[in-house]
Amino acid sequence: MTARIRLRRTAAGSEGGRMQLRALDPHGPEAGPWFAAFHAGSVAGRDHPTVAGADSTLTSLRTTESNAHLERRAYGAWDGDECLGGIIVNLPRMANSHTVEVELAVAPRHRRRGAGAALFEAAVALAGERGRRIVSTEVDVPLTDTLAEHAGGRFALARGFESKLTERRYLVGLPAPVVPAEPPAGYRPHTWTGPVPPATAADFAAMRTLMEQDVPIGDRDHEPATFAAAEVLRGDERFAAAGWGIVTTLLRAPDGTPAGYTRIFVNSDGRHAQQDDTFVLRAHRGRRLGAALKAANLAELAARFPGVGHLHSWTADGNAAMIATNRRFGFRPVESMHVMEAPVRPSPPA
Repeated sequence: MTARIRLRRTAAGSEGGRMQLRALDPHGPEAGPWFAAFHAGSVAGRDHPTVAGADSTLTSLRTTESNAHLERRAYGAWDGDECLGGIIVNLPRMANSHTVEVELAVAPRHRRRGAGAALFEAAVALAGERGRRIVSTEVDVPLTDTLAEHAGGRFALARGFESKLTERRYLVGLPAPVVPAEPPAGYRPHTWTGPVPPATAADFAAMRTLMEQDVPIGDRDHEPATFAAAEVLRGDERFAAAGWGIVTTLLRAPDGTPAGYTRIFVNSDGRHAQQDDTFVLRAHRGRRLGAALKAANLAELAARFPGVGHLHSWTADGNAAMIATNRRFGFRPVESMHVMEAPVRPSPPA
């Protein structure tokens, strides 16, 4: 599927240059310079940030046609052969098909030239063409700043975005402190690395669906996704093919039914890992199963990916139980992540 909008628009840049917007061909020679600028903008001014690597990002863009859940498109702002910054436009194909999610980053030395504004306008044009009514983004703000004091926050607020959910990113250096956390008698952890085993896919899909229904969403215009076994298998295979390591622990209750799970994704750089879901069914809470899940998964992470030096986790401010669990493992807060939303408004004529 190719967007019909034309993005080879030029605009005056600083120092007499001419800025040009172009849709990215992730298979072409521009992919490398585009990612370098996008990455530079994504990590600037942050405390040990974690972002997807080049292989993972470009593979996801190259294989978007086969992704049943998400269409991903990317655009770049260029001055001649130099990329100033880029944007990834994520268009959900199933749940939340009324939304579009954008990831925008401009290399620090190219900011204040209008690249970010032009890229955002291109994303809004695509969203409008696809009939989307909500655009969302994530803004990472150091704990020393407010949203309004942060450059990314000001950019979003000026375009009508409102913060709908706030989470903090927590960071721990690895190896993490050893926390004794054995599950209660009768609970059995099952840990694996890589895609979910086919025999476990149905149970794992059911747990992910329940997690979607339970996770805090704040004031977001968001509908929980549902998962089937085949979708979970395909999704894990896509992540593995894009260079992500996956470490998962599923905990079974004494009667053999799933009681909870946790999952970590390892970046393709092999140095950073991201804590994904940690979920315990309500009927089994109060037994410190979250800590038992994390302890088992961290042990597997250390054994299988010894080069990982930092583990990142995101937790909503109101989730006191998970914040306490994370602190037991040595996590410290490093920044606030605001999930922001705005209505899709038509861009003004060029």
